[in-house]
Amino acid sequence: MDSQPLSSQIAPPIAEGTPLFEQEGVRSVAVRTLLRIASTALDAERLVRDELAAHPEWNDFDRALYQELVFGTLRMRAKLDWVLTGFYHGEFPKCMPAVQEILRVALYQILMISKVPPQAAIESAGRLLARIKGEAYAAKLVGVLRAITRNVAGIRYPPREQLALHLAVVYSHPMWLVERWLERYGEEVTEQMLAANLERAPLYLAANRVRTEDRFLPAWLEQHSIPFEISPLAPRLVRTNPFLEISALPIAREGRCYVSDPMYVSVAALLEASSPSRLLYACTTPTLALLPVWELATIRSSGIAILTEQGVFPGWVAAVQQRLGWTPLEVLQPESNATFDVLAFDAPSSGIGLWRRKPEGKWRLDSWDLHRAARRARELFERAIAYLAPGGIAVVTVASFEPIETTGFVEWIATTHPELERIPADERIVSPSLIQADGTLQSLPHNHRCDSVFVALFRRRP
Repeated sequence: MDSQPLSSQIAPPIAEGTPLFEQEGVRSVAVRTLLRIASTALDAERLVRDELAAHPEWNDFDRALYQELVFGTLRMRAKLDWVLTGFYHGEFPKCMPAVQEILRVALYQILMISKVPPQAAIESAGRLLARIKGEAYAAKLVGVLRAITRNVAGIRYPPREQLALHLAVVYSHPMWLVERWLERYGEEVTEQMLAANLERAPLYLAANRVRTEDRFLPAWLEQHSIPFEISPLAPRLVRTNPFLEISALPIAREGRCYVSDPMYVSVAALLEASSPSRLLYACTTPTLALLPVWELATIRSSGIAILTEQGVFPGWVAAVQQRLGWTPLEVLQPESNATFDVLAFDAPSSGIGLWRRKPEGKWRLDSWDLHRAARRARELFERAIAYLAPGGIAVVTVASFEPIETTGFVEWIATTHPELERIPADERIVSPSLIQADGTLQSLPHNHRCDSVFVALFRRRP
């Protein structure tokens, strides 16, 4: 094991009073972010957005590197831990959390980022480790990272004969889920799904039709030499660089576009065909699924209310309303006797369908969470469906493709609510590639390059 003293390394001077996790720039801020993700229920996207806003001095490379270190380390955590466990002298899982994250961030750079010299990643990790645990301890771990660097070509992963373990490590997913998918989908499809989940989630933008037209957005991006392509699933959406900082674009600050997903735009298109006059959006907490529906209500001058488990809106909802100029949302009170001709039900779920955007979810979930989410969805649906008027349309969206949360939920609705009849999605309105044999919709990352979302439509009999 290499124990070369760290004092021989050339390090930039540290300004007096600089916080520990600012002393190595984007690398140490990435470590801080990962520690926060591991110790709280906050979304990685939110924490990353907050850190980017707090560091306007970072250049474009720094900002891109920071995001790649956070999301990449989360995506590949199981693979990184496998390698570190193989080289670490001792029990890597018993390291203090800060040490684990420092080593993961350094190893991610060594294995996955060709533009970063391995030595730069190692020296940065060594200095940070020295400040936390002392130079002697840091020198030993620097030796581990150097040994890995010298032996990258010789790293061995579980053999394919141990298929579930092999896929869980190589594609960095929880073992219980890999076993579940292998049993359900088989080897080939499971591997495709795992590989797709490791890709960076594409960024989809929609023009805010309250302030502009759909054709404006691609024209503006082309004028400013920002690469994009029109989504084949929802032509009013453009797909662009996932690391594009939307808040820095003038059209975003002016409220002329917003972030969405092909399936959520498709849901709004289906609802628009029903000529809604009053909409209810029900959820645990608002998500991106709200935005196209909210836009639709504003365009059609329809009333829109929201039913949430918390009974209050997160701060971003008010910011979106102010920026985009949409109709204010009304919080539906428990004692309300209002009725609505459209219910947009954003079901509580495990969030498996969002793992490309929210890779931290892989390490927070276990199989029991699927059952818990399904139970919460049924409870909230019982509250929400009472507000749907006779003849009204209910559209259920679930950010998952797990049967207990999707087809199982639909079967429960059919059994529990015979007053609801299921209606098939209209292929004249949404992409036929999304429509399943039973008329429901399902997007999958390995087939559709978007979030994995399930949609079912119902009509309340008069």
